[in-house]
Amino acid sequence: EARKLGIGSMAGILLYTDKEDFGALNFYARRPGTFTKDMETAGWVLASHAAVALASARTIDQLEHAMETRHAIGEAMGILRERHRMSEDEAFNVLRRLSQHHNIKLRDVAQRFRTEREGN
Repeated sequence: EARKLGIGSMAGILLYTDKEDFGALNFYARRPGTFTKDMETAGWVLASHAAVALASARTIDQLEHAMETRHAIGEAMGILRERHRMSEDEAFNVLRRLSQHHNIKLRDVAQRFRTEREGN
């Protein structure tokens, strides 16, 4: 079936770090026997660099998301503190209880407070 598609050779190299699997880096060629041992070594080097880049990008994305979540929770706490003259701990506990009672993530409860305020 691969030959019908014009594929004569294929090499697949796993993309992974010690903590995550990202998939595979696949190479295709029309000519059979294209991928030599040297090309395999070069593929491993390329795959290693790609896996590290993917892991770094994922970490950066997670950190940015965490910062956005922290900011949203802080803003919601500020709204509660202003409206109801609460302490920081009291405001956080209100958000936490709402989250648990309604089975909604804390960041989503905080976002609802922010959205409600923007609507008013």
